[in-house]
Amino acid sequence: MNQPLAEAIFWIAAVACVVAEIAILWSTYAARRVEKSDLVPSASLGGEISWAIIPAVMLAVLLAATWQRIEARETRTEMMHHSGMHHSMPMAGMTPPASRR
Repeated sequence: MNQPLAEAIFWIAAVACVVAEIAILWSTYAARRVEKSDLVPSASLGGEISWAIIPAVMLAVLLAATWQRIEARETRTEMMHHSGMHHSMPMAGMTPPASRR
């Protein structure tokens, strides 16, 4: 996969994850404002917030690690494709055999 495509896929996925996390946090907040029935048990506010925040933090860590790998790949690719680099010593198997006289 080429680098621009990998970066585009990463940013699309990152934006989708941010939108999803905002929706999760908003629904957690909105659910607290609704009047609850005494017949239906509900989770504590701390529990609900924990189950909303922990996945967001873990996803942020995962996205950061992924971005580091994408950047490392780009750096490695740039190092390999420098057109101005010439080897001062011929590599074995890369030079034609000496012609016989």
